[in-house]
Amino acid sequence: MVHIEAPFWNPACMNAYILDWDGVLADTSLDFGPIRKRYFNGARVPLVEGGRGLPPDLRKALEKDLYDLEMEGAARARPVDGAHELLEWLKKTGIPWAVVSRNCLDSIREAASRCSISLPDLLFTRDGGPLKPDPRALLGAARALGAAPGRCVMIGDFLYDILGARRAGMRAVLVERVEPEWLQWVDASYPTMKEFVDSICDPQPLAPWEYLDLAATRGEEWLKKVWKIKIALPETACNVLELALGAASLGVGAISVPGVPLSLEQWLEARFLPVSRVDVPLPEVVTELLRERYPQVMVMEGSQGKILPQQPQELEPFLEALVR
Repeated sequence: MVHIEAPFWNPACMNAYILDWDGVLADTSLDFGPIRKRYFNGARVPLVEGGRGLPPDLRKALEKDLYDLEMEGAARARPVDGAHELLEWLKKTGIPWAVVSRNCLDSIREAASRCSISLPDLLFTRDGGPLKPDPRALLGAARALGAAPGRCVMIGDFLYDILGARRAGMRAVLVERVEPEWLQWVDASYPTMKEFVDSICDPQPLAPWEYLDLAATRGEEWLKKVWKIKIALPETACNVLELALGAASLGVGAISVPGVPLSLEQWLEARFLPVSRVDVPLPEVVTELLRERYPQVMVMEGSQGKILPQQPQELEPFLEALVR
């Protein structure tokens, strides 16, 4: 197993893979434009979800058109360049994988046969369950794979794959598409599947999504050094949650939090919190606050480490002095 020191990562280090189907393993060259024009005046709406708002007869017609289009695409399917190499690598490394697709099951089976791809036992399609970008689609796959969401990587070629992964707390990799506006959502991007396979065969440390901007502006050496610093939140600061977020955003990897309840004054300062969090233990509130945006940060109860200054604008100079 490849080991890369936190907070850096590489897809080769993950415990489980979740793969989109069309555009990632099989290329069926589907064009949904005519269907969108026919049913939604050309609007780029999610077709399956949009169909639920149509009258029953139109919804059935839409479902048939989608099925027919996907089966036509499956009949001419070809494997994505690099797909067989990826599956061979997964087999060699023993990393479990699943397919989660918005396509229908029949079309996937037909395309897999034509592409000589052996489908995994864990195959989730639109015929049974939530669909991406609903995170439940990916969380169900993670449970079936026996892997924590944070140890799964989603490989996709469309925005729904990436948003679904972000919502599920997974790492997200975009392949086979060059879409600059999507890059703000991904942990890594590769123009081709072949380039992705090359990268996992020679894995290098990558900054994860939550630190991409920090690594670009302050450098990876800053992130390496600051990550190892242990800091403690000042117990009486009203803006304690702003300080926790600020420290995490600058790359701190371990935060000690006083084992006291969140006070009314601290809640008033944190305008984004519901009042139900008042009197909840502060370590629990900080953990909830950081979980989605900074999932690798360790939150501990206590006062171990350097106590942060009480003004957010002093955080960066404070950390700079510690890493010199």
